[in-house]
Amino acid sequence: MFKRTLICFTICALLIAGLPLAAGAATVNTNVNVSVSAVDQVGANGSINWDEGFVEATGTGVPSSIAKSPAQARLMARRAAIVDAQRNLLESIEGVKITAETTVKNFETTNDTVRTQVTGIVKGSKIVNEQQVFDGTYQVTLRVNLYGHGSLAEVIVDATAPVTPAPLPSPSPSSPPVALPVYTGLVVDVSGLPLERAMSPVIFDDTGRAVYGHTNIIPEYAISQGMVDYMCTTEDIRAVELGQSRAGTTPIMVKAIGLRDHNVNIIISQADADRILAANAQSNFLPRAMVCVRQ
Repeated sequence: MFKRTLICFTICALLIAGLPLAAGAATVNTNVNVSVSAVDQVGANGSINWDEGFVEATGTGVPSSIAKSPAQARLMARRAAIVDAQRNLLESIEGVKITAETTVKNFETTNDTVRTQVTGIVKGSKIVNEQQVFDGTYQVTLRVNLYGHGSLAEVIVDATAPVTPAPLPSPSPSSPPVALPVYTGLVVDVSGLPLERAMSPVIFDDTGRAVYGHTNIIPEYAISQGMVDYMCTTEDIRAVELGQSRAGTTPIMVKAIGLRDHNVNIIISQADADRILAANAQSNFLPRAMVCVRQ
């Protein structure tokens, strides 16, 4: 399974891995915002880990008064904990944002197949932790993956959907063509902005043009790793510096200027959008979801 999900950036004049960035690129901000966590809490018992790409939930079961032995009481408490964890996990999954306007629950409401498949994912979830505490109460933590085989993305993404090419840069007849470096991906810095994470965000420029969205991605990449890689840890930022992130060894880096649509979708300048689209025309990194979002 590939690591999922979205985008990192700050515009300064630094060095990455000891080499100067190509002209026009910005350098990633290495200052980690400690107030930003890679994990979104969902209710009291569930969470979404966007960095590792999974949804988890914990359930609790108490010993039954009708158990005929301590061993039977333990087994019954464990079973009750699993059932409770499955219920909490379903609630957590249903709360995952797909787009700025929709959640998994919205998909379930309009599509019986999605509802059945999500239920199947919950039933097939993996136990990642279980323990019995001193009073005999049992706790179980279940996990499902956001991306990869048997994941939530596999249910949500239409694997047969056609890919729409990214738009071309705005024409600039007054400026002569400029030779661009061969960029390997994109890093967008949204640090300082109250970004809400989702599985299918859109990057717009300040004219309202959609620069990057789910229609521009080859479906197999959206399923295997997600549209963007949300990055907010020290390790994430270091990976960008070393050229080891999804955005590759020579990413083009831009700074977001705002958010829209319930703070899920990102706004960049038209000039940066044109640079990204011109670079993508050379190396085609957008359809392969080679995009990181730096929080």
